[in-house]
Amino acid sequence: MSILFWKDNKRIDTMAIFLADNFFSQIQPQVAVDFFQNTQQQKNKSHKKHTKIRNILNQTADQITAFRKENSLGVYGKARLHLTFMNRLNELGYTEDITRQLNEIILLRTS
Repeated sequence: MSILFWKDNKRIDTMAIFLADNFFSQIQPQVAVDFFQNTQQQKNKSHKKHTKIRNILNQTADQITAFRKENSLGVYGKARLHLTFMNRLNELGYTEDITRQLNEIILLRTS
């Protein structure tokens, strides 16, 4: 990481916005709400949809991991990436609770 780490902010923000937009294009906010609020009976009925969401979450986590490694992001860069990702999802119509839950899943997979 360079001493002038803030110069990478634009690249970090661009990647985070790209990932959030890509996520939004595949999973609409209501689908994400349903994913987190389903009862066990409903989960059994919509197993294919949930598998798709898990796959997209895994792909997003993989892309974040690759970007972090490629750009040697430090703690600040990692935090900025996740925060910008969350903020963009909020702008796209996801609730703060759903955004937080999505980000927690991605954080656990990328750490």
